[in-house]
Amino acid sequence: MTTTIRIGYVPEHFSTPLSIARDNGYFKETGVEVELVLCPGGTGEMTSKLQEKSIDLAIALTEGLVAGISKGQDWYKIVGTYVDAPLCWALSAGKESKHNSVDTLRNTNCAISRYGSGSHIMAYVLADQQGWLEKDKKPFGFNVLNNFKAMRDSVNDGSSDYFMWETFTTKPYHDSGEVKRIGQITPPWPAFLFAAHTDLLQDHTEELKKVLSAIQKATKQFMDQKDGESVQKVIDILSYSAEDVKNWFKTVSYAPHHHQVSRNALEVTLSTLLKADVITEPTKKVEELCDLQVAELIN
Repeated sequence: MTTTIRIGYVPEHFSTPLSIARDNGYFKETGVEVELVLCPGGTGEMTSKLQEKSIDLAIALTEGLVAGISKGQDWYKIVGTYVDAPLCWALSAGKESKHNSVDTLRNTNCAISRYGSGSHIMAYVLADQQGWLEKDKKPFGFNVLNNFKAMRDSVNDGSSDYFMWETFTTKPYHDSGEVKRIGQITPPWPAFLFAAHTDLLQDHTEELKKVLSAIQKATKQFMDQKDGESVQKVIDILSYSAEDVKNWFKTVSYAPHHHQVSRNALEVTLSTLLKADVITEPTKKVEELCDLQVAELIN
């Protein structure tokens, strides 16, 4: 009986190698049936789908996965690194908003996709960086809106003051004037990790390793062709401008070995989330975050 692995991912430029692996037959070569499952709600949606067992593997934000496991989400483990460059988050306000910089955002309403998502966690990291964290008090009001479009709409109808989302995904809406860019923030950890459901890890570890290898093959091809074919592929899938895609390629780096996870990166993530009051003591040990059958911890 053929094993099926359902991979949850956000429909962004980072995920283009998944379509390469599918279209070039790299998944088929593994002998594993792979289904790609769109998760526009981001990391919060993926951890929920892992819990529901509607996906088996997620490509999700480092901070969201680390925070989730630390808070008791015991149905998945980190198994590797997808994008090892950090994610740059743009802060956006409504086109007619009074907010023109980070300075006026204290105690305002922040639009997020879900609790536990990157857009939620990064608001605490922002508050920590700005010195706005107060004991037993949230730094912002949070409006949970599930998806990116609802978040953009909310800053324009005034129900939210700002939201945070990946820079290049948001840029077309800045360029069109739909929303206004008022700042950015970059955390000190890799953008995306792989997380697998514990059932998959218990029953199909070898199949998972084969699928990770297929994605590795696709990411290498994607980056090898970044001066030509890969730019066009991103444009075809996501309708970005060639200039934006070329600029994005200057900032991105995929992990050279998808099964490896940086111990230092996880420790920095844990300490930052603890400081930002996203998680509480005692924190998980790095080894408790990962499945060491698949993931190799490196410094």
